[in-house]
Amino acid sequence: MQSETKRYNIDDIIRFITTKTKCGNLVDFCKTGNLIPGNDKKEQWLSCYISAFANSNGGTVIFGIKTERGRAFEIDLVNFKNVSSFWLKTLLENEISPIIENLDVYEVADNNNVESGFIVVKIPKSPHRPHMASDNRFYQRVGNKTEMMQEQRVRELYNLASVSEMEFVGIINTQGVPTLENSRIVNMNFYPKFLVRNAGSSIEKYFKFELWLPSDLHDTSFLPLQNYFNRLEEKFSVFSVPNRQPVFQNEICNILEAKLFVNNENIQSFNKGEMLIKLFYSRGIKEFNYNLQETFTYENKFLSVSDFVKTALYEK
Repeated sequence: MQSETKRYNIDDIIRFITTKTKCGNLVDFCKTGNLIPGNDKKEQWLSCYISAFANSNGGTVIFGIKTERGRAFEIDLVNFKNVSSFWLKTLLENEISPIIENLDVYEVADNNNVESGFIVVKIPKSPHRPHMASDNRFYQRVGNKTEMMQEQRVRELYNLASVSEMEFVGIINTQGVPTLENSRIVNMNFYPKFLVRNAGSSIEKYFKFELWLPSDLHDTSFLPLQNYFNRLEEKFSVFSVPNRQPVFQNEICNILEAKLFVNNENIQSFNKGEMLIKLFYSRGIKEFNYNLQETFTYENKFLSVSDFVKTALYEK
Protein backbone atom coordinates (compact mmCIF):
# COMPACT_ATOMS: atom_id res chain seq x y z
CA MET A 1 0.00 0.00 0.00
CA GLN A 2 1.19 3.51 -0.73
CA SER A 3 2.67 5.34 2.22
CA GLU A 4 1.49 8.80 3.19
CA THR A 5 4.45 10.52 1.49
CA LYS A 6 5.26 8.24 -1.45
CA ARG A 7 4.15 9.10 -4.97
CA TYR A 8 3.52 6.38 -7.51
CA ASN A 9 6.02 6.11 -10.38
CA ILE A 10 5.54 4.56 -13.81
CA ASP A 11 6.64 1.10 -12.61
CA ASP A 12 4.07 1.16 -9.81
CA ILE A 13 1.30 2.08 -12.24
CA ILE A 14 2.24 -0.57 -14.82
CA ARG A 15 2.28 -3.12 -12.02
CA PHE A 16 -1.36 -2.33 -11.24
CA ILE A 17 -2.22 -3.33 -14.80
CA THR A 18 -0.04 -6.43 -15.06
CA THR A 19 -1.40 -7.76 -11.75
CA LYS A 20 -4.97 -6.77 -12.68
CA THR A 21 -5.43 -4.96 -9.38
CA LYS A 22 -9.01 -4.78 -8.19
CA CYS A 23 -10.78 -1.45 -7.88
CA GLY A 24 -11.76 -0.67 -4.31
CA ASN A 25 -12.62 2.02 -1.83
CA LEU A 26 -8.97 3.08 -1.43
CA VAL A 27 -7.64 2.79 -4.99
CA ASP A 28 -9.51 3.15 -8.25
CA PHE A 29 -8.73 3.43 -11.97
CA CYS A 30 -10.38 5.62 -14.59
CA LYS A 31 -10.25 5.85 -18.35
CA THR A 32 -9.03 9.05 -20.00
CA GLY A 33 -12.48 9.77 -21.42
CA ASN A 34 -13.58 11.02 -18.00
CA LEU A 35 -11.20 13.99 -18.32
CA ILE A 36 -12.77 16.45 -20.78
CA PRO A 37 -12.13 20.14 -20.01
CA GLY A 38 -15.20 22.28 -20.70
CA ASN A 39 -17.64 19.37 -20.56
CA ASP A 40 -20.05 20.32 -17.75
CA LYS A 41 -21.39 16.82 -17.27
CA LYS A 42 -17.94 15.24 -16.95
CA GLU A 43 -16.67 18.00 -14.68
CA GLN A 44 -19.66 17.59 -12.37
CA TRP A 45 -19.08 13.84 -12.30
CA LEU A 46 -15.46 14.43 -11.26
CA SER A 47 -16.54 16.59 -8.33
CA CYS A 48 -18.95 13.87 -7.15
CA TYR A 49 -16.37 11.13 -7.62
CA ILE A 50 -13.41 12.77 -5.87
CA SER A 51 -15.45 14.27 -3.02
CA ALA A 52 -16.75 10.76 -2.25
CA PHE A 53 -13.21 9.64 -1.36
CA ALA A 54 -12.65 12.66 0.89
CA ASN A 55 -15.97 11.95 2.62
CA SER A 56 -14.93 8.34 3.25
CA ASN A 57 -11.44 7.10 4.10
CA GLY A 58 -9.50 8.87 1.37
CA GLY A 59 -7.81 7.00 -1.45
CA THR A 60 -5.96 7.23 -4.75
CA VAL A 61 -7.38 7.51 -8.27
CA ILE A 62 -5.27 6.89 -11.36
CA PHE A 63 -6.55 8.32 -14.64
CA GLY A 64 -5.25 6.61 -17.76
CA ILE A 65 -6.21 3.02 -17.02
CA LYS A 66 -9.23 1.20 -18.44
CA THR A 67 -10.96 -1.38 -16.28
CA GLU A 68 -12.68 -4.66 -17.00
CA ARG A 69 -14.84 -6.52 -14.49
CA GLY A 70 -13.73 -4.17 -11.74
CA ARG A 71 -9.98 -4.59 -12.31
CA ALA A 72 -7.18 -2.60 -13.95
CA PHE A 73 -7.09 -3.89 -17.53
CA GLU A 74 -5.15 -1.79 -20.04
CA ILE A 75 -3.32 1.47 -20.59
CA ASP A 76 -5.36 4.46 -21.80
CA LEU A 77 -2.82 7.27 -21.76
CA VAL A 78 -3.75 10.87 -20.95
CA ASN A 79 -2.56 13.43 -23.51
CA PHE A 80 -0.90 16.14 -21.40
CA LYS A 81 -1.33 18.66 -24.21
CA ASN A 82 -5.10 18.49 -23.69
CA VAL A 83 -5.40 17.63 -19.99
CA SER A 84 -3.06 18.60 -17.16
CA SER A 85 -2.83 18.00 -13.44
CA PHE A 86 -3.05 21.77 -12.96
CA TRP A 87 -6.42 21.87 -14.74
CA LEU A 88 -7.77 18.94 -12.74
CA LYS A 89 -6.65 20.26 -9.35
CA THR A 90 -8.04 23.71 -10.12
CA LEU A 91 -11.36 22.17 -11.16
CA LEU A 92 -11.63 20.12 -7.98
CA GLU A 93 -10.77 23.11 -5.79
CA ASN A 94 -13.44 25.20 -7.51
CA GLU A 95 -16.19 22.58 -7.66
CA ILE A 96 -15.93 20.89 -4.24
CA SER A 97 -16.90 22.72 -1.06
CA PRO A 98 -15.13 23.09 1.29
CA ILE A 99 -11.78 22.66 -0.46
CA ILE A 100 -10.12 19.29 0.22
CA GLU A 101 -6.91 20.18 2.03
CA ASN A 102 -3.68 18.38 1.06
CA LEU A 103 -5.18 17.10 -2.18
CA ASP A 104 -2.27 15.87 -4.31
CA VAL A 105 -2.68 15.81 -8.11
CA TYR A 106 0.33 14.95 -10.26
CA GLU A 107 1.37 13.58 -13.65
CA VAL A 108 3.39 10.42 -14.31
CA ALA A 109 4.87 10.41 -17.80
CA ASP A 110 4.95 7.33 -20.00
CA ASN A 111 8.42 5.90 -20.60
CA ASN A 112 8.02 6.17 -24.36
CA ASN A 113 6.45 9.63 -24.60
CA VAL A 114 6.78 12.35 -21.97
CA GLU A 115 3.81 14.22 -23.45
CA SER A 116 1.41 11.49 -22.35
CA GLY A 117 0.95 9.30 -19.32
CA PHE A 118 -1.21 9.14 -16.22
CA ILE A 119 -2.72 11.62 -13.76
CA VAL A 120 -2.78 10.51 -10.14
CA VAL A 121 -5.11 12.06 -7.56
CA LYS A 122 -4.31 11.30 -3.93
CA ILE A 123 -7.23 12.23 -1.69
CA PRO A 124 -6.78 12.36 2.09
CA LYS A 125 -9.43 11.34 4.58
CA SER A 126 -10.63 14.84 5.28
CA PRO A 127 -11.08 16.23 8.80
CA HIS A 128 -13.48 18.76 7.27
CA ARG A 129 -16.10 16.33 6.01
CA PRO A 130 -18.66 16.41 4.51
CA HIS A 131 -17.59 17.91 1.17
CA MET A 132 -20.32 18.93 -1.25
CA ALA A 133 -20.04 18.26 -4.99
CA SER A 134 -21.01 20.80 -7.65
CA ASP A 135 -24.54 19.35 -7.89
CA ASN A 136 -25.09 20.41 -4.24
CA ARG A 137 -25.15 16.78 -3.05
CA PHE A 138 -22.88 14.69 -0.86
CA TYR A 139 -21.28 11.40 -1.91
CA GLN A 140 -19.31 8.57 -0.32
CA ARG A 141 -17.43 5.45 -1.39
CA VAL A 142 -19.07 2.09 -0.75
CA GLY A 143 -16.75 -0.67 -1.93
CA ASN A 144 -15.71 0.34 -5.44
CA LYS A 145 -18.80 2.49 -6.06
CA THR A 146 -19.68 6.13 -5.52
CA GLU A 147 -23.04 6.56 -3.83
CA MET A 148 -25.06 9.57 -2.72
CA MET A 149 -25.17 9.99 1.06
CA GLN A 150 -28.35 9.68 3.05
CA GLU A 151 -29.33 12.73 5.05
CA GLN A 152 -28.58 10.98 8.35
CA ARG A 153 -25.00 10.27 7.31
CA VAL A 154 -24.51 13.90 6.24
CA ARG A 155 -25.69 15.02 9.69
CA GLU A 156 -23.30 12.58 11.37
CA LEU A 157 -20.34 13.94 9.42
CA TYR A 158 -21.24 17.52 10.26
CA ASN A 159 -21.25 16.54 13.94
CA LEU A 160 -17.89 14.76 13.59
CA ALA A 161 -16.40 17.77 11.83
CA SER A 162 -16.66 19.92 14.94
CA VAL A 163 -14.66 17.77 17.39
CA SER A 164 -11.10 17.76 18.66
CA GLU A 165 -8.73 14.85 18.05
CA MET A 166 -5.73 14.79 20.36
CA GLU A 167 -2.69 12.88 19.16
CA PHE A 168 0.61 11.96 20.75
CA VAL A 169 3.16 13.24 18.23
CA GLY A 170 6.23 11.63 19.75
CA ILE A 171 9.36 12.10 21.85
CA ILE A 172 12.28 14.39 21.07
CA ASN A 173 15.69 14.70 22.78
CA THR A 174 16.21 10.95 23.09
CA GLN A 175 20.03 11.01 22.86
CA GLY A 176 21.88 10.55 26.15
CA VAL A 177 24.22 13.02 27.89
CA PRO A 178 26.97 11.06 29.68
CA THR A 179 29.26 11.61 32.61
CA LEU A 180 32.48 9.85 31.58
CA GLU A 181 35.45 8.38 33.45
CA ASN A 182 38.34 7.02 31.38
CA SER A 183 36.03 6.80 28.36
CA ARG A 184 33.56 4.71 30.33
CA ILE A 185 30.11 5.90 31.32
CA VAL A 186 29.48 6.69 34.96
CA ASN A 187 25.97 8.07 34.51
CA MET A 188 23.80 8.60 31.44
CA ASN A 189 21.12 11.27 31.58
CA PHE A 190 18.22 11.65 29.16
CA TYR A 191 16.05 14.77 28.90
CA PRO A 192 13.13 13.80 26.66
CA LYS A 193 10.33 16.15 25.69
CA PHE A 194 6.84 14.89 24.88
CA LEU A 195 4.74 16.46 22.13
CA VAL A 196 0.96 16.35 21.61
CA ARG A 197 -1.18 17.77 18.81
CA ASN A 198 -4.82 18.64 18.23
CA ALA A 199 -5.55 17.07 14.82
CA GLY A 200 -9.27 17.85 15.00
CA SER A 201 -11.35 20.76 13.78
CA SER A 202 -12.36 22.05 17.21
CA ILE A 203 -10.41 23.54 20.12
CA GLU A 204 -9.54 21.05 22.88
CA LYS A 205 -10.06 22.70 26.26
CA TYR A 206 -9.59 19.78 28.63
CA PHE A 207 -7.03 16.98 28.45
CA LYS A 208 -4.47 15.25 30.66
CA PHE A 209 -1.14 13.60 29.89
CA GLU A 210 0.19 10.75 32.06
CA LEU A 211 3.77 9.46 31.98
CA TRP A 212 4.63 6.14 33.68
CA LEU A 213 8.37 5.75 34.34
CA PRO A 214 10.16 2.92 36.16
CA SER A 215 10.81 4.43 39.59
CA ASP A 216 14.47 3.41 39.71
CA LEU A 217 15.16 5.56 36.61
CA HIS A 218 13.49 8.68 37.97
CA ASP A 219 15.49 11.60 39.36
CA THR A 220 13.38 13.11 42.14
CA SER A 221 15.50 16.28 42.15
CA PHE A 222 14.45 17.16 38.60
CA LEU A 223 11.60 19.53 39.45
CA PRO A 224 10.11 20.03 35.94
CA LEU A 225 9.03 16.39 36.21
CA GLN A 226 8.79 15.87 39.96
CA ASN A 227 6.27 18.71 40.28
CA TYR A 228 3.78 16.50 38.41
CA PHE A 229 4.32 13.37 40.50
CA ASN A 230 0.91 11.81 41.16
CA ARG A 231 1.28 8.29 42.54
CA LEU A 232 3.14 4.98 42.54
CA GLU A 233 1.83 2.04 40.51
CA GLU A 234 3.91 -1.04 41.39
CA LYS A 235 7.33 -0.41 39.78
CA PHE A 236 6.21 2.82 38.08
CA SER A 237 6.18 6.43 39.18
CA VAL A 238 3.20 8.13 37.54
CA PHE A 239 3.25 11.80 36.56
CA SER A 240 0.03 13.57 35.63
CA VAL A 241 0.07 16.78 33.59
CA PRO A 242 -3.18 18.70 33.05
CA ASN A 243 -3.44 21.06 30.11
CA ARG A 244 -2.50 24.59 31.07
CA GLN A 245 -4.33 26.26 28.17
CA PRO A 246 -6.59 25.27 25.24
CA VAL A 247 -4.96 23.57 22.27
CA PHE A 248 -6.06 24.96 18.93
CA GLN A 249 -6.52 23.12 15.64
CA ASN A 250 -3.23 21.63 14.35
CA GLU A 251 -1.33 23.15 17.28
CA ILE A 252 1.61 21.12 18.63
CA CYS A 253 2.49 21.47 22.32
CA ASN A 254 5.50 20.43 24.37
CA ILE A 255 3.47 19.00 27.24
CA LEU A 256 6.31 17.78 29.49
CA GLU A 257 10.07 17.55 29.92
CA ALA A 258 11.39 14.57 31.87
CA LYS A 259 14.70 13.20 33.05
CA LEU A 260 15.89 9.60 33.18
CA PHE A 261 19.23 8.61 34.67
CA VAL A 262 20.97 5.32 33.97
CA ASN A 263 24.04 3.84 35.65
CA ASN A 264 25.61 0.47 36.42
CA GLU A 265 23.04 -0.13 39.16
CA ASN A 266 19.91 0.24 37.05
CA ILE A 267 21.06 -0.52 33.49
CA GLN A 268 19.41 -3.96 33.61
CA SER A 269 16.11 -2.35 34.57
CA PHE A 270 16.55 0.18 31.77
CA ASN A 271 17.27 -2.46 29.12
CA LYS A 272 14.24 -4.54 30.07
CA GLY A 273 11.90 -1.70 30.95
CA GLU A 274 9.06 0.14 29.31
CA MET A 275 7.68 3.65 29.51
CA LEU A 276 3.91 4.08 29.35
CA ILE A 277 2.03 7.12 28.09
CA LYS A 278 -1.67 7.85 28.47
CA LEU A 279 -3.48 10.75 26.83
CA PHE A 280 -6.91 11.56 28.25
CA TYR A 281 -9.13 13.99 26.35
CA SER A 282 -12.77 14.79 25.68
CA ARG A 283 -13.26 11.93 23.21
CA GLY A 284 -11.48 9.12 25.02
CA ILE A 285 -8.10 7.73 26.09
CA LYS A 286 -5.07 6.84 23.97
CA GLU A 287 -2.26 4.66 25.32
CA PHE A 288 1.30 4.10 24.08
CA ASN A 289 4.15 1.81 25.18
CA TYR A 290 7.82 2.51 24.49
CA ASN A 291 10.74 0.13 24.95
CA LEU A 292 13.33 2.18 26.84
CA GLN A 293 16.44 0.61 25.32
CA GLU A 294 15.16 1.16 21.78
CA THR A 295 13.91 4.70 22.46
CA PHE A 296 16.84 6.20 24.36
CA THR A 297 20.29 5.75 22.89
CA TYR A 298 23.80 7.19 23.06
CA GLU A 299 25.53 8.07 19.78
CA ASN A 300 22.69 6.18 18.10
CA LYS A 301 23.63 2.92 19.84
CA PHE A 302 21.85 0.89 22.50
CA LEU A 303 23.27 1.05 26.01
CA SER A 304 24.71 -2.11 27.55
CA VAL A 305 26.15 -3.13 30.92
CA SER A 306 29.69 -3.11 29.49
CA ASP A 307 29.40 0.64 28.71
CA PHE A 308 29.36 1.57 32.41
CA VAL A 309 32.00 1.64 35.11
CA LYS A 310 31.19 -0.80 37.88
CA THR A 311 30.90 1.75 40.67
CA ALA A 312 28.44 4.45 39.68
CA LEU A 313 28.64 7.96 41.00
CA TYR A 314 25.19 9.25 41.84
CA GLU A 315 25.36 12.53 40.00
CA LYS A 316 21.76 13.07 39.01
